Amino acid sequence: MNRTRTALFALLAMLAAPALAACSGSGNAGTVHTGAAAVVGGQRISIATVEDQVTSFRDAAPAQGSGSGATRTFGQDSAGMPANVLGFLIQEQVVQSALAQKHLTVSATDVSGMEAPALKSAGSQTQLTADFVNQIGLPPEDLEPYFRWQAGVKALMGSVGGDSAKLIGLLQPVAADLRISVNPRYGSWDTTNLTLGNSAQPWIKQVSQDNAG
Repeated sequence: MNRTRTALFALLAMLAAPALAACSGSGNAGTVHTGAAAVVGGQRISIATVEDQVTSFRDAAPAQGSGSGATRTFGQDSAGMPANVLGFLIQEQVVQSALAQKHLTVSATDVSGMEAPALKSAGSQTQLTADFVNQIGLPPEDLEPYFRWQAGVKALMGSVGGDSAKLIGLLQPVAADLRISVNPRYGSWDTTNLTLGNSAQPWIKQVSQDNAG
């Protein structure tokens, strides 16, 4: 499992410190609108959207997860999946906003370039999707957005000369400008580490470390 995980998704763990069990609420600027899991840049991420994605994850995931930390795999029994799903949806928007501010774009070719090594290692699209659900803890429909997000992080890394600290410095004010407000039932947004406090994955940190090389 470690070899497979490294081959398929080693890009995953670098930008954010391990998810915090609790964070201060300072990142939750403003008031979350009724029915919203979060508000990012004035745009609502609905509770229904998060719940639908969690249901999709559980439908596709194995019955049980295993391990912890870098070797953790996710199953239907995994706790914290709503926060895991929402954390990724928020970080997607942070990266997209940063790309727009830097006048950078991510092409279909860029996304394919991120996916190709993982697909080759998995051997088939079906296996890649299964590995994604089990190892990353997101539903199947997030596979393409995940590689698009990775391509976006890679482009931003290039814009700061491959310096991870500079990338964090770039993303922090972007996230602050979006005035991210999270419904407390999902945890709280950590403005320093750019993570949702109770999410299961430290989303950005490993990705930027891998791309720093």
